[in-house]
This record gives sequence, structure tokens and C-alpha cells, in this order.
Amino acid sequence: MSSPSHSNHSNPASEGKEMIGRKKMWAAVIAVLALTTAGCTSGSGSDKGAAASSASDSHLNKVLKSHTLRVGVQTEAAPWGVRKSDGSYEGFDIDLANALGKSLGAKVEFVPATNESRIPMLQADKADVIIASFTATNERAQQVAFSVPYASGGTLIAVPKNSGIQSYADLAGKSVSASRGSIGEQILKSQLPKANPALFNTFADSVQALKSGKVDALIENNVIVPDLARTDQSIRILEGPVLKPSLMAIGIQQGDQIWLNYLNNFVRNYNVSGENEAATQKWLNQPMPDFLK
Repeated sequence: MSSPSHSNHSNPASEGKEMIGRKKMWAAVIAVLALTTAGCTSGSGSDKGAAASSASDSHLNKVLKSHTLRVGVQTEAAPWGVRKSDGSYEGFDIDLANALGKSLGAKVEFVPATNESRIPMLQADKADVIIASFTATNERAQQVAFSVPYASGGTLIAVPKNSGIQSYADLAGKSVSASRGSIGEQILKSQLPKANPALFNTFADSVQALKSGKVDALIENNVIVPDLARTDQSIRILEGPVLKPSLMAIGIQQGDQIWLNYLNNFVRNYNVSGENEAATQKWLNQPMPDFLK
């Protein structure tokens, strides 16, 4: 007998089962892809929402909406910032503040600040910016954020014209006035430890202490001291190098990168536009440093 022949055709029932299996597999794959895509879309929306929230929380957006810019400034520190008898303000920092307000289409609301109150004011959100001859030290940058610099400075010492003090070394054992929270206070501790610090709440009180003979010397920045000596012939600048050369910048709360980005852009434009040069010549009686241009 001949052996039974084997057919080359597939079994229809088996083929149907394979087709159903493949359909189920692809359905599962599509379902997984749909879930993944939905997850990605949801995450993307969440990221956009976070970005939108961050933008709305920024001081930049708040200023643009309110049309009001709160600026912490000094009121008794010529030529940086002075409040006049009629209530208006003038000075180098005041010009910068007004230019910033103009760039934002905002009314500038000046908030009096002292050297000691500048950082607490920002932390308590009592000002959108501090523009008050604010030296951008590393220590301060651990508590607040700073823009790129708009001015440079340093520190000098003033003494009565007839004083026997002739050098920094002669300050040993002498009383030197400074305002609390100032760079001058830091210098007395770090570079002139043998001097006796006499600390006051405001710059005006520190100056008055020198004029009234309550202290032997005064330490302040290298713009204020020359201005003081120019307007009061009974005071002279102690000869010696400028102490602690520094950069001054706009201070803001930490964590507001959107606001900081705008301020950096504004300061750069202010520096190169000629506005800073004009203000520096007008108030500080010196040319604007080339490295700021």
C-alpha cells in the first residue's frame, strides 16, 4: 500500500486562531502607547503650567500688571540717594531707579532704606528692587540675588582737617564711625581690627558723629567721602589706597530668575546707552568705568 500523501495547505482553523492572537497583541501595544502618550502630554501640560505659574509669580509680571515699581533707596547718602525737603528724591541711584521704572512703564514708589535694612526689606517683600549703593559681596549674595553691576566703588576714611591721624595705621585705638550693615563696618572688623568701631543706624548719624567730635574718623564709600570733604572744609580724606574695591548692583529676592533676567538686560542697556555715563559724570564727578560699558 502506498503511504498517505501529506498536503501543503495550512489548516484554516489554526490560521484563524493565529490571526486573533495577533490582533489581541497589537491591541495591547496600541493601548500601552496611548497611555504613554497621554502621560507625556499630561506631563508637558504640567511643565507648562509650572512655567506659567512661575512667570505670573515673578516680580516682573507683578510690576507690569500694577504699573508700580517699589524701589528701596537711601535717603541721606549724597550723591547716591537723598530725600529733599519737598519729599522728592535725587541722586545717582535715583536716576537709575527712574530709568528702570520708565523701561517698565511703571510709576516708581521710593521706599526709604538703610544699609542695615536692605536685605530684610527684600526678604520681607517690601521692595521689588534695592538700588542703594548696594555692594554685591559674596556674603550678601548668599541671602539675596544681584544683577550685573552698574557702578564700581571702594571705601575711604574721613577725619577732621586738624586731626593728627595721617595714615590707616594711626587709627589703632581711635573711634571710627560707620553705619550698621555697611561695607565700612566689615572693613573695620577685617582690615582695621585695632580701631574702635562706633556703629550708627544711618549714614547721617555717622557723619554727625564725626562733625560733632564724638568720633575720630568716619569710614564710607569712595564717592560719599569725597563729596563730604568737598562740601565741608573742616573734613579731609585720609591718605591711603581705596579699601575693598567693589561692584554695585541691583538687589532682589532670591529665586526670581525671570525678574533677574530682565534686570540684567536693563542694566546692560543702561550701561551702553550713554545714560549711565551721563549720570556718573553728573553725580559722581568721574567717568564711567570702561569695564561696565
